[in-house]
Amino acid sequence: MVDPADERATKLEQAFHTFNLEQIIGMLREELHRPIPQLRANLRPIFEAAQTQEMNLLLPPADFHDWLQTPLRQIQTGGEARANTIRARYATLKQLYDALIDLGVMDNNPAHGCPLPPPEHSQAPLPSTADIQRLLAEAGGTDEELFAALTLIYQQAFQLTELLALRWSALDFSRAELMRARTITALRAESLAALKPLLSRAGGPLHAPQKAQRVFSFKNADDVRLQLWKVCQAANLTPTIGPRELRLASLRDFPQAPPGSGFSNPQAYERALRHATTLTELKRSK
Repeated sequence: MVDPADERATKLEQAFHTFNLEQIIGMLREELHRPIPQLRANLRPIFEAAQTQEMNLLLPPADFHDWLQTPLRQIQTGGEARANTIRARYATLKQLYDALIDLGVMDNNPAHGCPLPPPEHSQAPLPSTADIQRLLAEAGGTDEELFAALTLIYQQAFQLTELLALRWSALDFSRAELMRARTITALRAESLAALKPLLSRAGGPLHAPQKAQRVFSFKNADDVRLQLWKVCQAANLTPTIGPRELRLASLRDFPQAPPGSGFSNPQAYERALRHATTLTELKRSK
């Protein structure tokens, strides 16, 4: 009898050889944690270019990073894609390769280290602490799961991707610690309190970690954004607060060592903190 994992790996290899992006997305949707339209949009230019040039994406050439610069940057209307679009395409491709490594299809990630343009940062001022408290109060009175998610974003600077991937097995409630992709984070009291109702529903601290089930039931990042938008409307918050603004506000309101915010790279943390500070000063000057 063929091992199901081996059979899945074989089918994925075949799909890559035929450049069947739809089959690949369908088979890895759970691992990639992104809406299918977004996966298509980010990966299609790369797969189309590879198919045209008959490149094996599972065994790319030594100049793969140089080759990637064209499909990452090209757009149908001509010209060059914006920096954040380029970075989004790269992030999706890198995540795709990481999933293949976990499944044993590949040994290393050929996209890792590819040169990218710096991100484009919005210059919109960050929401005030008072507005964020209004947002959390509204969510806390209507939706325990959304309240817990927003609390982790605000209190612990969570990104949406790691929020969607979070499993109960990553939490140690006896130590009030959370294992993230790059660091171990000490959970704040507010975060622990927000997670407790969800933990009870999942079977309690003795059983939930053993199941390794996801903490949140959101389908994708857009699902979180939609629920957040509805809460902002209910709380009469204008402009609405997005996950990115909430995370930057975390860096502003809870300065701490980088691991506490999920940063393993101190330089990356300092850049994000400087940006949050800049947006705070921009709001004060208006």
